Amino acid sequence: MSNLPPQEPQELAWIQRAQRGEREAFGFLVERYQRRVFSQVFHLVRKRDEVEDIVQEVLIKAFRAIRSYNFQSPFGAWLSRVAVNHCYDYLRKERASRVSYYWQMGEESVRRIEARAENFERHHLDPEQQATLRDLVGKLLDRAPAEDRVLLGMKELEGLSVEEIAEILKLKQGTVKVRLHRARKRMFEDWKRWRQGR
Repeated sequence: MSNLPPQEPQELAWIQRAQRGEREAFGFLVERYQRRVFSQVFHLVRKRDEVEDIVQEVLIKAFRAIRSYNFQSPFGAWLSRVAVNHCYDYLRKERASRVSYYWQMGEESVRRIEARAENFERHHLDPEQQATLRDLVGKLLDRAPAEDRVLLGMKELEGLSVEEIAEILKLKQGTVKVRLHRARKRMFEDWKRWRQGR
């Protein structure tokens, strides 16, 4: 058994009722976790026009699978795992069906990205530069393999700890650390290749 904090009695009651098929009880869980799921999906998928549909798919999948929830980890972690796995599947399919290259960006976008990178190196970022840097990271994430995007999204955008990521993905903490390191390295190499190609 995990040494995670116990869940509150009201939430446990909702889960047990939802496991018996009560939609109203699952609705209470949705109200509690909807914002978290929406945020995770948005940071992983990064397509505003598709996030709402994907969140609905995640919640339907969670309702259908809630009987498999075994109370060994917090419900929020279980629901996050459902969301991450669904997003991972979506990203793999989406990645296989498109190709995105930096040289397809407009000249103004390229100039803004280069300016952001230079400002980042100086460590003096005003709000506009921070927004530009976030845009650069977004473009790099869009190009990243699905597994990298999931890990980096959870760590860098969601702010989850290595322990939380390990719990959600059912991996050892050491494995998460290694994969995060490799994902960051691949993203940095991708950025360098793009800079050299200019």
